[in-house]
Amino acid sequence: GAQPTGTVQDILKKAEVFKELCPNQTKLN
Repeated sequence: GAQPTGTVQDILKKAEVFKELCPNQTKLN
């Protein structure tokens, strides 16, 4: 089956990278 923890960690990783790449976008969140 799918691994929720892996998905969550992947999302968090992408979120951190996205924040670093687009710090201005954090205001939208």
